Amino acid sequence: MQALLEAAASGDPQAQYELALRHDNGEGNGDDNAGGDGRDAAEAARWYRLAADQGHADAQLHLGLMYDTGDGVPQNEATAVEWYRRAAEQDNVDAQVNLGLMYLNGTGVAKNESAAIHCFRMAAITGHPKAQFNLGALLYNGAAGKPNLGEVYQWWTLAALQGHPSAQQNLEVLAGKLSREQLAAAQAAVAETIHRT
Repeated sequence: MQALLEAAASGDPQAQYELALRHDNGEGNGDDNAGGDGRDAAEAARWYRLAADQGHADAQLHLGLMYDTGDGVPQNEATAVEWYRRAAEQDNVDAQVNLGLMYLNGTGVAKNESAAIHCFRMAAITGHPKAQFNLGALLYNGAAGKPNLGEVYQWWTLAALQGHPSAQQNLEVLAGKLSREQLAAAQAAVAETIHRT
């Protein structure tokens, strides 16, 4: 622990992130705090911030989560959006999903379904099941224009294959709305996506 603390204090962003995680998980210093479990959210936020300011994407994600919920810092959804954006720009998939949700719901940022689709698509391509489901749902509901049910089927199938329950349920209904040709094309697209990964 001493070596980690020294590295973090000297400005190493990975060490700062790891120290933040320890404080976040109640392993920071062993002292009993107000939470009674050794967890020190304010100290975790401080170390996340130091690493995040140096461009550490996972620290940026965690700091965004803390601002989103008001855990260890005053709740500020606009600040959460900014930290999610920074992490998402570094291809942090969880940040892309969280940023997509903020755009979808208009939380901390103006509601923007096109931006939400963009965020979900970036994460969905990497195989994130929640992003795949959310992207499919937005496309199904016409957020990008006339719904392409074949593409919706593709994303929901990929999410369902990873155990996403809503995607599994929705697929049954959706399959009945596709022609035989559309279904075959969508299944081929799913197979191609799986083959690429």
